Amino acid sequence: MYRPKKTVVTILLSATVLGHFMALDVYGASTADHLVSKSAVAASGLTLDQLGSVSLKQSVHVKLTGTDVFTQPGGNIFVYTLRYSNSSGNRMDLIDYFSKISTPSGTTIKGKAVTRDADKRTVPANSSLSVTYYANIGNSTKVNGIKISMFGWDFNSANYQKKLGQFTIPAQYSSIIPIGKSKKITINNLPVTAKVDTLQRYKINGKVYVQLGLRLSNGGTKMLSDPGYKAYLRSAGGSTYELVPDSASSGYKLQSQESRVISYWAEIPSTMKTHGMTLQLAQEDEVLKIQLPVQSFSLPAVAPDVAVVNGKSAKIMMKQQPVTVKAERMQRMNHNGKVYMRVAVQFANGSKKVLSDPRYKAQLKSAGGSVFDLVPEDDTGSSFRIQPGQKRTIYYLAEVPTNLKTEPMTMQFTQEDETLNMMLPVKTFKLPAVTADMSVPDYGIRKIAVNYQTIETQLKYASVYTENNTGKWNIQFRIKNLGEKSVKLPAYELSIYTDEGYSIPVNAKAIGNVTLKPMEEKLIDLDVDVPLHMKQNTLQLELTEPATEGKISFPTALYKIPYAQEGKSHPGLENIIENSHGTFGVKLSSYQRLPWGDKDQIVALISIRNTKTTTMQLPVLKAAINAGMRDLSSTSQIVVQDNQTTLAPNETVELYVLANIPYSYHFNQLRIELQETVGENVTKFLSLNFNPFNNAMSLIPAGDAYPIHTPGKKAEVRERLTTIYHDSKSNLMYTELEMTNQEKRQSKQSQLVAYYKTPDNEYFEAEVSQSSDKTSPKGKNLVTVWSKLPLNVNTSQLELYVGEGVANGKMADVGEELTGSINTIRLALSPRVVQPATNLQHVELFPYQLNITRGEGTLSAGKDMLNIVIYYDLLRNGDYETGSTDHKLIMEVIDPSGKSIEKILTLGTDLTVGNNKSYFMNLNSNLSKIINSGTVRINLYDEFQGRRMLLGSQVYPFIYEEQANKPDSE
Repeated sequence: MYRPKKTVVTILLSATVLGHFMALDVYGASTADHLVSKSAVAASGLTLDQLGSVSLKQSVHVKLTGTDVFTQPGGNIFVYTLRYSNSSGNRMDLIDYFSKISTPSGTTIKGKAVTRDADKRTVPANSSLSVTYYANIGNSTKVNGIKISMFGWDFNSANYQKKLGQFTIPAQYSSIIPIGKSKKITINNLPVTAKVDTLQRYKINGKVYVQLGLRLSNGGTKMLSDPGYKAYLRSAGGSTYELVPDSASSGYKLQSQESRVISYWAEIPSTMKTHGMTLQLAQEDEVLKIQLPVQSFSLPAVAPDVAVVNGKSAKIMMKQQPVTVKAERMQRMNHNGKVYMRVAVQFANGSKKVLSDPRYKAQLKSAGGSVFDLVPEDDTGSSFRIQPGQKRTIYYLAEVPTNLKTEPMTMQFTQEDETLNMMLPVKTFKLPAVTADMSVPDYGIRKIAVNYQTIETQLKYASVYTENNTGKWNIQFRIKNLGEKSVKLPAYELSIYTDEGYSIPVNAKAIGNVTLKPMEEKLIDLDVDVPLHMKQNTLQLELTEPATEGKISFPTALYKIPYAQEGKSHPGLENIIENSHGTFGVKLSSYQRLPWGDKDQIVALISIRNTKTTTMQLPVLKAAINAGMRDLSSTSQIVVQDNQTTLAPNETVELYVLANIPYSYHFNQLRIELQETVGENVTKFLSLNFNPFNNAMSLIPAGDAYPIHTPGKKAEVRERLTTIYHDSKSNLMYTELEMTNQEKRQSKQSQLVAYYKTPDNEYFEAEVSQSSDKTSPKGKNLVTVWSKLPLNVNTSQLELYVGEGVANGKMADVGEELTGSINTIRLALSPRVVQPATNLQHVELFPYQLNITRGEGTLSAGKDMLNIVIYYDLLRNGDYETGSTDHKLIMEVIDPSGKSIEKILTLGTDLTVGNNKSYFMNLNSNLSKIINSGTVRINLYDEFQGRRMLLGSQVYPFIYEEQANKPDSE
């Protein structure tokens, strides 16, 4: 403590239970011997104030307000405080009055003012003044029976002194504050409440010490500094021992209204009785070279150093801050053949300030008396900061012998004190029973600490499916920051611990270096392969901090992995899944396996619904697909029809997942996993596992329309015509589809993909031709579909499978190279034979209609050229858009000799659209021998892909014209 300075201190003894005593009020009289005495009353509830006052002169009185005794060699010091009250209009000179002390043994001593009050000489008019006096009373140790007599100078008396009155301290009175009571005293002119808080006995290194805690509460408006009081422990037998403050209590400062416990220590004999001890506070008068008593307190029974009961907490003052401490658990852990005890201690800061590291030492003590140093697992220096109201768990580690009995054990905190030059005990805790590193139960929660922030962890989901001789595990690991600050997770190491003792590493890139904001939660997907010869139902996930030099890395947590086979998805049934992006309802809407070139193509339609109340962003996804034992991922593609990238609350998006497979390959299980790739990290978004089901499609009746629902390409499609073009080697199946735009705007129609299918499940890929131009609302697009078939195929039983083309993950535009098709339907056909017309007045080559109204020819005598002219009407249905067509109109003219000449006519060019049109042509033939009129036959053919179909035939006349007679001159 600081050396005491000269400070004015007024000692006020507050009203306490003083015990039963006699009180005498003494008043001054006209003669020195005249005393006024009152009857004895019960002391209970009485104070020194009730001794009354002594009148020094008119309007001037004095009262006894405090007494105490300080025992010391060379005579005990008795101090008493008198309060002078001057209600007159003039000042009062203290030099005119003095006091004498009379002990019960008969000794009389004149009281002298202590140094700090020696300069108090007058009491101003209408004011009061307290003065403390002292006297050496020899061997007397009690104030009981002491008489304090007041005198004034009277030069008319024999000894020039006049006794004005007397205070007699009753035999039952004690100046010592009773046990458990507080006392309001004045320190450095500030009101301070003092109370004995604790008294404990400790045995340290074979010696016995007493630790006393004195609570001081500053009731003033200014900061209180350590006044440098001395503290003494006095036994019931009279022995006195100096109490020394520890380092934390030396030179203390108390802010206004602040309360604090000052801790004192004293070594005492091991045989000393500790009942009935008192605390004596004293202050040195440097001028008088004596210790003046300040206040004495009766002390409670000494409490032994009792360890805190297992499971209970204790409040400890750390750096004058209340902290609740609890030993939570103790674990026995093995590492590299050595045994360690790991103790978890929770610190809860109950103050309004940040708690820094108290620098406690910790020791583990066994029942047999063995002591082991406990070392914090992490650096607890500058990083040890516990916010007000915050709880934090610190882990301590000690290496112990393998055969050590671990029950019961205690943990003791000690602190080095520089002032006392010794290790002081802080608190001892009984430790809970030792436990092994227990695994977190199925789906249980384990809280771990990262940079003194609490992180909640949970193995939220696990499932396994088999492939070859391997269990393919998918684990979903949840982490949540419960702290008030962002925290960066260390690069944890993850592994699967098997019942056979193997440790299988898990790719932990997804969890390494993750930063979590306060209350932020993330889901981490983990994949690991476990050989099937190992037990799959006893696996555990081990979470370990990265190894660092000089530090033992124990598992941070061990989680039981619940055994569950990956669930099957069923068409039309929604399953709820959760991932780092949110919670979704996932449904397998449809599944198809259809031909694609010389392969098959599988198409799964997956619906994803946002079940949350906030809009979420869909990540860029790719598909990993396994059909039985075959990986189809390299051929996979994902199609979102409208390129949707966000999902509003309860909104659904549909994804088409496509992959190619050999058409002869059969499998019983299909697994689709949608994955998100960020840099090198690949995480699962969702997975579906199902048995491929019969993808039978309902049949659209012949002539009925079916809808296309693709956003921006909505249409209605129906069969317009199906027919067959024959030749001697094969048949050509030909279908015209009418596709009507159902959008409200001009739009490009879906590129169609088609196959003809026989009842024997034989598929024939078809060519498709359609317009690439935008189609107006309600406008129609004529789509032509054809395929070459063997002659043995029964064309009357064919069905047409029609889908919408996709190109590299998006809806294809007409003309793009296709990589697949979606939304395939099954359309019944009504093939018909086109019967040739008997005339050419109504010839249809859709969307054109040709009407030849008449035809005629002219043959000149002796010529081989027949001049033919036809008159026609050509109409085009303007509602239809068509693509490039391979249809050709062939006009065949057969002369009377049976010889024919063909002409390819282009509708719209050679034959123009309109009414009353004419077309001329000349036919060169061997007609010179014809000498009269006759007819020619005109046949019209529809030629497609080199195959002809007769549309109609008609005979037209020609006129023979003779040459005019030659002149005679010729």
